[in-house]
Amino acid sequence: MNPYYNIDDLLKYGNQALDLIGETYQNLEKERVVPDVEPGFLRQLLPENPPQKGESFEDILNDTKTKILPNLTQWQHPNFYAYFPCNMSSAAIIGDMISLAFNSPGFTWIASPATTELENIVADWIVKMMNLPEKFLLKNSGGGAILASIGISIFYSIHAGKYRKMKELGIDLTDPKSLKFVGYYTSLSHSENQRGLLVKDIPYRRAVPVHWNEKIKNFSIDVQEFREMVEKDISDGLIPFWCGATIGTTPCGSVDPIPEIAEVCKKYGMWLNVDAAWAGGAFVVPELRQEYGAGLEEVDSLTINFAKGTMSGNGSALFFVGDKKVYNESLGGKINPEYLKNKFTEENDITDYKDWQLGLGKRFNSLRLWFVIRKYGVEGLQKNILDKIELTKYFESLVTKSDKFTLVCKRSLNLICFRMIKDKDGNIIPEDKLNEFNRKLLELINLSGHYYLVGSEINGLYFLRFTPGNHNTLNQHIDALWKHIEECALKL
Repeated sequence: MNPYYNIDDLLKYGNQALDLIGETYQNLEKERVVPDVEPGFLRQLLPENPPQKGESFEDILNDTKTKILPNLTQWQHPNFYAYFPCNMSSAAIIGDMISLAFNSPGFTWIASPATTELENIVADWIVKMMNLPEKFLLKNSGGGAILASIGISIFYSIHAGKYRKMKELGIDLTDPKSLKFVGYYTSLSHSENQRGLLVKDIPYRRAVPVHWNEKIKNFSIDVQEFREMVEKDISDGLIPFWCGATIGTTPCGSVDPIPEIAEVCKKYGMWLNVDAAWAGGAFVVPELRQEYGAGLEEVDSLTINFAKGTMSGNGSALFFVGDKKVYNESLGGKINPEYLKNKFTEENDITDYKDWQLGLGKRFNSLRLWFVIRKYGVEGLQKNILDKIELTKYFESLVTKSDKFTLVCKRSLNLICFRMIKDKDGNIIPEDKLNEFNRKLLELINLSGHYYLVGSEINGLYFLRFTPGNHNTLNQHIDALWKHIEECALKL
């Protein structure tokens, strides 16, 4: 029996591992959301040096059960309301288990035909079920790939935008003009926009300010201000080349005016990337696609994260481009050493995913998404999105009924932004004390470890965020949270 791939061990302890997962999920509600530990705790529980001889699966699984799992922040807990949902499903777990077992990295078609073709199919399925522009279908000018994260997708869009602009100008990296490139992002965009421009060595990085927009009851950029920023840079001899916009920002769920931004980008030859990491999952519901997804026909690239509201787990970042030829060229598609050549790619119109990413190896993530889409179907994915929105509406009703709290902005899908405005005695909290009160409120809410929310700040306005996403969250959990929030408010 091969000691490294012992089938008996795989069956016996693999089943025990699944039992451990199932048992943990069944008892999750009894556990803390955030563990009561301090930095460095795990070093005190585990040996300083690695074992010289192999240990038993019994001991490894027992340490996993007693030392690892209890000390995770439990993102699947019904009382996890922070960041954005990152929910899992039984279909995703089973699909991931099978994809991991065979470790077949599909960097070219021949390296793993099913890996490549299933990703082709899943990406196209998502275009169709979300009614995305047809240019994102692989049979057309663009296409889609499953990448490790939205952050790397944003970086690739910056890279491709710079390549396209240099090609348009007929310059290379030795030309001084390459040091005059300017990238823009709306100031509520995810920090990965700023990081991507920094890592890509873009010398000029512009955050477009946001302002309160009474019409939409949320924060938004002034497109005229954005246009003037671009024109000022051009008049100063700089070269605008890329813009990052967002549908469903992390701080407050706002939606950038994509059609108007696209118009500016088209006029001045900028690549427009739209980050719909969270809100994009809602596009599976036709009326939400219509409400939130205006202007996608004009964008150069689009990111949607199936790890969030779409139950597929991390490593499910969909990245769509409208021009795969330019995109693949930007990543060195012409670099093709002998050991990667094969007649199938050379003789057929095949998408090799080595040309869609840095790094050669590619995880078989499409199998996980395929399991999820097949198991729940489009209707099941729609119901999941709508169920979470209904939970959010319930929390919204609790906030609006209270005279001590107020909504900061209009609900966006399953995100509520709110803050405390009256103290325990019913007095209006002075404007200069509001942020301090709400920071302390959040600290008290999270202190027990049985609930987890995070705060946000926009233009000096601090508030709390609430977003339910887990399948076990019910109205009764939200009632308990609200009671806890009110009790914490009485302590301020």
